[in-house]
Amino acid sequence: MGRRCPCMNIEDYQCQFCGKTAKHFVFAAFTCDDDVCIEKARLERGGPGGHLKKKAQGQPIVPLDRE
Repeated sequence: MGRRCPCMNIEDYQCQFCGKTAKHFVFAAFTCDDDVCIEKARLERGGPGGHLKKKAQGQPIVPLDRE
């Protein structure tokens, strides 16, 4: 997928969608290798540049707490 981050061990985190061990940090979310979880992260973020689209519309770009 992408390059490994030298500053943190991504596998210390869990997938934000299913709870498995995280393998990637994409679309501002820790995800496993499952394409479904990666797609959920993309949709939640709004796709590439989604945070900039939200900012342009005057919406907050900081993710809301999940409960």
